[in-house]
Amino acid sequence: MTEISRREFLQQSAAAAGSVALLGGSALAADNAPAKPVSPNEVIRIATIGCGGMGNAHLGALTNLKNSGYPVEIVAVSDVYQVRLDAATARTGAKPYSDYRKILERKDIDAVSVAAPDHWHSRITIEAADAGKDVYCEKPMTHWRDLKEAQDVVAAIARNKRVMQVGTQFVSSSLWEETGSRIKSGAIGKVIHAQGSDMRNGPIGVYDPKSNDGQADPTKNLDWKMWLGPAKKRDWDPGRFFAFRSFWDYSGGCGTDFLPHIMTPLVRTMGLGFPKRVSGTGGQYQLKDGREVPDIFTITMEYADGPSVLLIASLANDSSLPWVIRGHTGTITMDLGKSVIAPQKAVTGEAPGEEIVAKRGWSLEEHFRDFLDCVKVRRKPRSNEMLGYQVMTALHMGIHSYQTGRSMAFDQATGRARFV
Repeated sequence: MTEISRREFLQQSAAAAGSVALLGGSALAADNAPAKPVSPNEVIRIATIGCGGMGNAHLGALTNLKNSGYPVEIVAVSDVYQVRLDAATARTGAKPYSDYRKILERKDIDAVSVAAPDHWHSRITIEAADAGKDVYCEKPMTHWRDLKEAQDVVAAIARNKRVMQVGTQFVSSSLWEETGSRIKSGAIGKVIHAQGSDMRNGPIGVYDPKSNDGQADPTKNLDWKMWLGPAKKRDWDPGRFFAFRSFWDYSGGCGTDFLPHIMTPLVRTMGLGFPKRVSGTGGQYQLKDGREVPDIFTITMEYADGPSVLLIASLANDSSLPWVIRGHTGTITMDLGKSVIAPQKAVTGEAPGEEIVAKRGWSLEEHFRDFLDCVKVRRKPRSNEMLGYQVMTALHMGIHSYQTGRSMAFDQATGRARFV
């Protein structure tokens, strides 16, 4: 694990990132206009990098937006696997590229959506920002191992005055803003605890190390060396390609695959910022089939002056722990459509409860709409890079804690995480 001084990071990013609010809705600094401004009615030209499962979801959402009248055009697609690239080309009519760097060379492309495996997220994002592109990047924002990746992404977005959205689409529901407003107004008093989970069970192909579509062949239609990229060089293994989420080199398993969706709304709604201390536990108790990652992962986070947060991700049981935020005078129970505020009668007596119904639902299309709207007006999206950095800090610490059996502490002043 790399521990770095935050001095260089701050020098690169403070001027742009430090002058705006960390969370969505705040305008970028006045001098952050793009080199080629996008007018409100101009078509945004976008390319998708990575055309597997989530890449196709990106293509579907963007196509639906276009068909509904939104001024967006998919002009290029990229993948190292020719079968996927051909399918994406046939679906969109966009120009295909086996090397994403050729996309970044095009001056007529305004933005990219990144759906490559986790170990590519930071590199592609930084290179895209340096090439003048705005970026929608799938969660997790970066790979879990080195926190410097997240810091470098924040610096690159600030340095190039770009717009970035992390693909945590649950945040697109207005419920989080509406609930956050009630928390700020004192509806539940001092917040002391929160929880959430993403629990799944049954066969999950993208986690099965035996996955193989029977077509992939690195001697004919797949650039395996390119796919490995910054990861350790290995001989061809179809399981690592099709189930990359099960291997530490490319993913943090369900911890970094599921929990960004659960953690990001909580961090944003409560304005938590960076954790003070994090512990990760769990194990590979049921699924012992060659994968490296746990089938259940629990992370606990402590924030300065509270709250503490408990999150669970599972691949072997689907009995969920609901979203709950606990305060001294009330408790909020949430799903993606509404929040219910119940008073703590021991403190408030017979005070009435309250129900909040989301005015805007969540969807991948809504999350892309927020990103594209922000590209036009140069505003921070709801799940921007600073929020992504805060979430990645907790996940980075949690995975390292799980692997070592030791808790970690974070010093925000230096940007360092250390074992305690």
